[in-house]
Amino acid sequence: MPACIRNLFFIVAATLFVVGIAVCSACAGNSGNGIAVATDKHEYQQGEGIRIVFTNNSPESVFSHIRSLTPAFSIQHIEKKNTIEQWEKLYVQCQYPHCTYEIDAPGEIKAGESAALEWEPLVFVNGTPQTVLPEPGVYRLAISYEDNLKKKWLTAYTNIFSINSGRGE
Repeated sequence: MPACIRNLFFIVAATLFVVGIAVCSACAGNSGNGIAVATDKHEYQQGEGIRIVFTNNSPESVFSHIRSLTPAFSIQHIEKKNTIEQWEKLYVQCQYPHCTYEIDAPGEIKAGESAALEWEPLVFVNGTPQTVLPEPGVYRLAISYEDNLKKKWLTAYTNIFSINSGRGE
């Protein structure tokens, strides 16, 4: 085999190996500690409800508000990718002192179980009671849960999804 073809083969193989590692690392980021959180679709229209499924693939129970009478409080925040490709945090609940809430205790999600939430996407303007629909763009949600000992709050991110203009553009 000529040296140039052998070198080309090596470069292609090395590139595929690096890309494979990057893809696996990105997948692992969504399911750290055996927890996977995913939306039901990858594209939504503005104002469309989003179904979020929290799956506990770890060997132990975890606890989350997604399995409570106040499941929306499992959403720690929403993140929107800005024009410089960085994640910008947005409020998904009204913040103190503008609002106070009675929040149910987090519910148990046993090993191998899933829990779901139907979320009507709204963003609270600067943490006030005023809400707006999320602008068209690329998003992910941060979902909070407690470890099996109920001593530490952790965060799992959903897959990346887009919200498009409600006008079908």
